Amino acid sequence: MTESPTSITPDGPTVLDGVSVLTLDHLDVFGYNAANSYVIPEIIDVDRFHGALAKTLVLFPLYATRASCAEDGRAPWTLVLPPKGIPVTVSVSDETQIVPVEAVVQKPLRFLPPLSPRKIVLDPTTPVAAILLTKFPNLGVTSIGITRWHPIGSDYVASCFIRTLSKFYIGVPDDESVAPVYKAARSYLPAPDRTCLEGIDTYAVETYYSARSWHSQLDPSQPANVRLDFRLSATQTQQLRDAIHGLGGENTSFLTAQDCIVSLIALATNAADLSNPPIHSIDTILDVRGTGDIPPTLGFNGFVFAPTDRVIAANADDYYAYALAVRQSIIRGRTPNFLAALADLQAARAAEGTNRGEVMDLASPPGRMLCNSTLRLDKVMRPDIHFGHPGKTKSYVGTVPFVRHLKLARPNPRMNADGTWSSGLEDTEVTLYFQPLVRGRFIEEINGRLRALKVEGAAEWIGI
Repeated sequence: MTESPTSITPDGPTVLDGVSVLTLDHLDVFGYNAANSYVIPEIIDVDRFHGALAKTLVLFPLYATRASCAEDGRAPWTLVLPPKGIPVTVSVSDETQIVPVEAVVQKPLRFLPPLSPRKIVLDPTTPVAAILLTKFPNLGVTSIGITRWHPIGSDYVASCFIRTLSKFYIGVPDDESVAPVYKAARSYLPAPDRTCLEGIDTYAVETYYSARSWHSQLDPSQPANVRLDFRLSATQTQQLRDAIHGLGGENTSFLTAQDCIVSLIALATNAADLSNPPIHSIDTILDVRGTGDIPPTLGFNGFVFAPTDRVIAANADDYYAYALAVRQSIIRGRTPNFLAALADLQAARAAEGTNRGEVMDLASPPGRMLCNSTLRLDKVMRPDIHFGHPGKTKSYVGTVPFVRHLKLARPNPRMNADGTWSSGLEDTEVTLYFQPLVRGRFIEEINGRLRALKVEGAAEWIGI
């Protein structure tokens, strides 16, 4: 059973009161939908939720706006104010399973309403975000599914939005929420100098494909990529980092756990996927908040792709070389002058792509890998997103089913045999896709490499 949508508007003047139009900077134009769902262990009070949402929209009015562009769908794209409302649909399901795989990443999120990016910009009545509340009486839970047009904000903005909504729902003063800054990241950066990009392979920034046709990896006439999920515990992650860090010798540079996990996966992929050349470059989706005077409360997307230089490995198992290349690319990607040049190039290609009806290609060609991580974001934000059930709310996100597109997240909490819950926020969950023949070899490679690096225990494979 599904009720008709209810349109919720802000509860009073918003932080953009008096503003009639916001022009989207080309850097923020990203022709994808993004979907998040939060499953709470109660049947939600709809009226109370509506009231909390109305207060949240005062700080996040873009979720209730409408978009506009030229008649042919070309840039510039704008967001039209004041907010007209965000539709909230309530559904009741008699199912006994929330998601097909007990992993944070879900594709597709079957309980979220679809949104068409092209319809959003061409139809001034189409909302840029929508919410679906699905009640599961047999389970005593509610799924809060939020679909949004990506230009109104990245995962960081989405997390801020739902955290504020959670606090208003339980009646806790939201002292931590500061109104987002609705300005382009580029306005805080120095003048771009493209010479900073000389010798840098900026493939991820520049490659687009038609939004009106199948991407080659998604062509239904071709064999589908198959998904693989696994988890590493906090102890395993630390042991992996220590082992790879120790391979650097006397001049070891600082490496994060994420750098080392990416290195492990890249080398395991090289050994498992014999049909492609080894990975020599890794692109990291980089959140630029707090870089080069960009405020941490930036309200738009605020991300670029930090590309590594070509990895020069001493041997086929040179984990340190890969991890160091990732670390150096992220450090360089946060350097204001380099970031300004990279953001300017990405913005220019985004404008050209959207004018041609194209979207950014998140697939990795042979020899490359793309890392999309929410590790730090999950750890910082998710504990406050609980709607009155600390440590018991589950979070689900989407990703794209492209080969060598690597998603890193924190696992959801789990109920123990004694009824207590374990948070899992120190663990790491990995989702990636392969061609069918590669999947089995990759599992063997990961397990064998963990043993060789003296990491205790095997990875926890999900759904196998």
